[in-house]
Amino acid sequence: MADYQKCFMENLKYYRKLKGLTQAELAEICDVSNGTIGNIECGITKPSFDLILQLSAALEITPEILFHTSESSNIDKLTTDKFSKEQLKKIKTVLNSSIANVIKSLESV
Repeated sequence: MADYQKCFMENLKYYRKLKGLTQAELAEICDVSNGTIGNIECGITKPSFDLILQLSAALEITPEILFHTSESSNIDKLTTDKFSKEQLKKIKTVLNSSIANVIKSLESV
């Protein structure tokens, strides 16, 4: 398997989970079957150019990010993979609340 394909597979899974989406949810957004997303993430299927554009739009990232190969991003991926969808939503809620509190405190200064 080519390095670019492995990076794509890992990045797709990472950004899908980061967005809090299941394979089925991402598949529905992109109007493809659930199996298609799973097969892409496993390297069984290679996505078309049009599907790459749909995936990146659904994940709110640029297509080139799906091919990114940074070593530092691998550390973040391993950490994110340890959390469930519900845990990621709670973390996002807490972070958003914390950020809002910091902004309010800065505005009052």
